[in-house]
Amino acid sequence: MIILGRDICGNLEISSRKEWLETNGIGGYAYGTVSGLHTRSYHSLLTAALEVPLRRVIMLSQLEETINYGNKRYVLSTNQYKQTVPAEGYLNMEEFRLDPFPVITYRLADLLLEKQIFMSYGFNLTWITYRLLTPLPENSEMRLTVRPLVNFRDHHLKKSEQHFFFSTHHDLEKKVVRLMPDKNLPALNMYHNASGFEHSAQWYHDIFYQEEKQRGLECTEDVFSPGIINYSFNKENDLGFMAVTTNVLDNPDPEVAANAERIRRRELIKAIEPGDRFGKMLALTADQFIVKRDEGLSVMAGYPWLPDSGREAMIAMPGLTMILNRKEETRTLLQTFAGYCYKGMFPNYFNETDAKPFYNSVDAALWFFVAVYQYRRFFGDDDFIRQELWKIMLEIIERYTKGTLYNIKMDKDGLINIPEEGGQLTWMDAQVGDWIVTPRSGKPVEVNALWYNALCFMRDLAETFGEQKKQKRFSELAEKTKAAFQTAFWNEIKNYCYDRIEEHYQDPSLRPNQLIALALPYPVVPADQAKKILKIIRQELYTTFGLGTLNHDHEDYQGNYAGDIISREGAAHQGTVWPWLLGPYADSLRQVYGNTPETRAEIRRLLKPFEAHIKEAGLGSISEMFDGDPPHSARGCVSRACNVAEILRLHLELLKDKS
Repeated sequence: MIILGRDICGNLEISSRKEWLETNGIGGYAYGTVSGLHTRSYHSLLTAALEVPLRRVIMLSQLEETINYGNKRYVLSTNQYKQTVPAEGYLNMEEFRLDPFPVITYRLADLLLEKQIFMSYGFNLTWITYRLLTPLPENSEMRLTVRPLVNFRDHHLKKSEQHFFFSTHHDLEKKVVRLMPDKNLPALNMYHNASGFEHSAQWYHDIFYQEEKQRGLECTEDVFSPGIINYSFNKENDLGFMAVTTNVLDNPDPEVAANAERIRRRELIKAIEPGDRFGKMLALTADQFIVKRDEGLSVMAGYPWLPDSGREAMIAMPGLTMILNRKEETRTLLQTFAGYCYKGMFPNYFNETDAKPFYNSVDAALWFFVAVYQYRRFFGDDDFIRQELWKIMLEIIERYTKGTLYNIKMDKDGLINIPEEGGQLTWMDAQVGDWIVTPRSGKPVEVNALWYNALCFMRDLAETFGEQKKQKRFSELAEKTKAAFQTAFWNEIKNYCYDRIEEHYQDPSLRPNQLIALALPYPVVPADQAKKILKIIRQELYTTFGLGTLNHDHEDYQGNYAGDIISREGAAHQGTVWPWLLGPYADSLRQVYGNTPETRAEIRRLLKPFEAHIKEAGLGSISEMFDGDPPHSARGCVSRACNVAEILRLHLELLKDKS
């Protein structure tokens, strides 16, 4: 539980920077700020995934809510239009809780009103409930009016009034307001238990989004309201609700839905120690990234705007599922992505509009071997690996050896090479137009460490499976790759690894990618060199929230991720800090120095700042990235899968070591 009082809720600048997120397991979400002010065009009460888990459409944007009690009118909502100051509903907020979903308490003279927002798992369905917590004076009544503001647009875009139209129908018997857009979109159903609905359709123009303005994007839009839903309260514990959904509901019951969701979430954290609040919070957040795809599962890279991703799934899986003993979900994730293997490559991400996989990742398929290795370490189960994954693993090795998409292939020295025309294929993939911000063509250090790791793992599996010829082949390839790696990548002058090498160029930029060569199950860097690397990375790249992507003294260093897309992408991997890199850093410490008390103490220090951070930006989660310069402000999407996964994994591993 996270609790924020009046000192936070009543400060619009602070409370509008603290964001909450609800998800539904199929890619949809509800997303807002503590104050209620929508500062991003992604903020909404129902963003529905129409082609699970993508094609996400904002349907219910927000609400305008007022209370009439006695002779006074109280505003609950905080909405801002371009030419006006925000409505001041936040001033009536007594408390905000994440328990486990958003709960807001309003103080209205001598009354307390509680509002709750949550989603039902597996459905594009958001519940908003209002409960009176205090008794009304005799012969008194409190009336709540709610005006829904709807949109029906791609969650990446904004539309204005002239682009679309609605027909509105109110079913008096079933108490549902149904909006049907003129496009090929499902109807939006707003079920309620109100005393009445008043048809008073109108457009609201120029809703203003401050964060989009700062990002150099379109920052206003128009939304439509079909009318006003009127509720009456006359006794303590009166409950009013809206169930907002694309589905048809029979007898909607918010208390049954809330109880079911609380039970489901309690199950997710049953493996966490009772007093471990940090672990419980991250475990609940970890579940938000696991979504349905086809007959299997996938991993959303980040909320609100990132789609599901093969690379993200492979890196995050140990922390999202394995460390939490979620074996079946792990198996399904591995099988799902194995089914998407194409010419030995895994999807980097899926297109938001048509779910088409994009295979522009050199390393996603190589991270697959790490994920399978970790599955074996956590669960054993060689039979599953042999029957379900072995053929795919063999195909990947064969394709990378002989050549695959983008002309990626093993060079004669045993190292994987990416031709310059292949484009941005590593995780440092920032690009604006034709400008490649961080060139990684040639032979990137982490790609070849992953390649060596894959060969070693295949050698060991072949031995287990009695495949002697394959064992010999993989062993020879691994030794060849190792010798070439150690010769080509070590920078004698700088005492760390080159970030990438090409035929006539060795990139001496100090980046964290080389840590992966130290951290993998089969490290390829000699121990004496690994100690030197760790020393300089600790001195030059370590920050409060992770590792910087470039050292401060480099001429291309950019310390702030802000401004328009050119400024932001220009900083994304040129100094910006990424928390997930603490995973490889901690694993490197263990590989080089052993799992000693000193090592564990250092890892514990790495994790400590995140106990405060989960209350600062995305409540209960970890932001995508942070500025390289102090005070290391949170940037990017509000919740990133690999960050949550790696911090949770390290945290729970420390607790297991302690026990």
